[in-house]
Amino acid sequence: MKDLFELLTEKERRTAAVCGAVLAVAACVLIAAAVKTRGAAGRATADLRAAEASYQVLDRDRDAVRKDWQAWTNAQKDLASLKESRFYDGTKGLQDLRLDLQRIFDASGLAATDVTYTYTDLVKGVVQKVTADFRFTANYAVLKRLLDAVERHARFLHVERVDFLSMTKQPGAIDLRVSFAGYYEY
Repeated sequence: MKDLFELLTEKERRTAAVCGAVLAVAACVLIAAAVKTRGAAGRATADLRAAEASYQVLDRDRDAVRKDWQAWTNAQKDLASLKESRFYDGTKGLQDLRLDLQRIFDASGLAATDVTYTYTDLVKGVVQKVTADFRFTANYAVLKRLLDAVERHARFLHVERVDFLSMTKQPGAIDLRVSFAGYYEY
């Protein structure tokens, strides 16, 4: 190769040297750009992996939020169903509650006297509790039928309190005060 350069003139040698230098500089620039690009590609790959991991976390969170949303939607439907089927309608007043109590009294063979009603707001302006207190004298079988009838009742009506006032002179008869609680909404 050295012999080939000796055949060239001085001007051709300078031109070849300049071309070689330009090619060497261009090669260095290309190598530097390749190294820089490789580093940028590595950072971009790391950023992509981090973004994918972040996306997976967000996707799981979104699925969890969707499940929560669906649970709340189902709960609202259940509440609407309960309000429709289990609560008494507040627009009718206490008419339904009184009729249900009378049916329960009739089914258990009971003659209740002095039924008093008290009202309590549970959720202000939405749900109200009505307590019906009454006294009666009966035997344990009648009390058991009464409690069974209330337990089997379809609406939110439950026995809140049973007070044994006294034993009467009649054998097996007891004097009781019972409180039932019913719920209605406006």
